Amino acid sequence: MYEKLLNISYYIGFIPFYWLFNATQHRKRRKSYHYLQVLAINFLLFCSFVIFLICFSIHTCIVYFYRDLALTMPMELSFYILSCLLFICLIIWLEGISSAIIGRSPRISLFSSFTNSRFSTVLTAFHHIFVILIIIVAVHSSSIAQKEVEEAEIFLLYDDMGYIPRWVFTLGFYCDSIIAINRWGDNSVAIVPINNNTINYALENGRFIFVSSHGAEGDIILQDNIFYGPENVDSDNISASLQYVYLSGCDTGLKRQEWENILSPAYVKTFDRLSTTFEHIYWLIVEGPRVINSLN
Repeated sequence: MYEKLLNISYYIGFIPFYWLFNATQHRKRRKSYHYLQVLAINFLLFCSFVIFLICFSIHTCIVYFYRDLALTMPMELSFYILSCLLFICLIIWLEGISSAIIGRSPRISLFSSFTNSRFSTVLTAFHHIFVILIIIVAVHSSSIAQKEVEEAEIFLLYDDMGYIPRWVFTLGFYCDSIIAINRWGDNSVAIVPINNNTINYALENGRFIFVSSHGAEGDIILQDNIFYGPENVDSDNISASLQYVYLSGCDTGLKRQEWENILSPAYVKTFDRLSTTFEHIYWLIVEGPRVINSLN
């Protein structure tokens, strides 16, 4: 029974503790099949993210330099690849923990001489620490950002496309949220789905608006594939404190002049080409906090 519980514990994240305990006790126990299987799964996860980063980089270059080719591909192609790889890892993990519960060796065997190395153990520990940090930051970022637009002055309006969880957007906006809350208080940041009501409210009350959605022909695309352009903005209801609007959608720059005229005197950032996820992430982490901190 003890051996079975130990094998199960490997699959739920206890390998680093097991390794650390043995290291401090100067023990060198024989590693079980399940121990090695979990190390192999973690290495497979690492390889999955490496493959994702390679695909993401290649796709970003294609989007940036080869518009016609990029338009033939799904914009989320690299994320689809990552999802498939993670699904494979999940299947192997489920088979492994099921085998541990039953009390037999895993049938989908991944381990090799490499998984018995110290590097694979360190990689597993790093993976666990990284996941824990992401969970902590994701939970905190979700808790500090309002789910409703009322009282907020800093807005991230997003299109979740029906499957992206809210915490992905709060995590991406975390640095900016911290700066904004330090400047204007606890209820100053709202991260909400983009629709006619939320974007109109943001334009009427916001200092800063980041629109995370697709674009086409100069317009931004709201939830449910509704197009929203400068002609839909009521210029009489624009907030006097609005200073910066970031439209991340592709080709929003085709109506750059119209956006700037209707939202004047706010600065409007648009793209007259296909925009990439990488440049938006970079902006949110590097440029965004400086911009928000400079607002009146």
